[in-house]
Amino acid sequence: MMTTSKEQVEQLVAEILQDSTEEDEEVLLHLLNGLREKQQGIHRRYINATLHMVGKFEPEVSEVRIPITPVIHNTIKVPHGGIVATIADAAMGGLASRYVPEGYNVVTTNMNISYIATTTNKELIARGRFVHKGRQTLVMECDIEDETGRRLAIATGSFFVIQRRP
Repeated sequence: MMTTSKEQVEQLVAEILQDSTEEDEEVLLHLLNGLREKQQGIHRRYINATLHMVGKFEPEVSEVRIPITPVIHNTIKVPHGGIVATIADAAMGGLASRYVPEGYNVVTTNMNISYIATTTNKELIARGRFVHKGRQTLVMECDIEDETGRRLAIATGSFFVIQRRP
């Protein structure tokens, strides 16, 4: 008899818990809570749910935050550079997408990031702002810090305006 996806999930979670460390359990709880928040409509996308990403978007600036947990650690137990780039893209792209007219959206065409420092603190914060507002392209910049104000990276990005898909 073939097992269902639900049965496979239940079996895998049981196996993981049987051999888990405290850190494994913390990561699993983090991921499951994110999935629950996605189901509850708190997050619209799985990446936001997985990272527990929250954002504030005003007309000219944005702020995106994620907690620093083992989920985003690299091998030296600090935030992975790809995650830092991801929240920079979310802060800049989220702000850019709110600027364009109804029926349009943006896609990232280019992003550069310079890493300055790392942190073992509690939160990553990306703050995006406009550099240029064109009809077809938007240029943005972003500072990434921890909750103490320590600058971790700076990023720039270009976004192309596209018609929203149905």
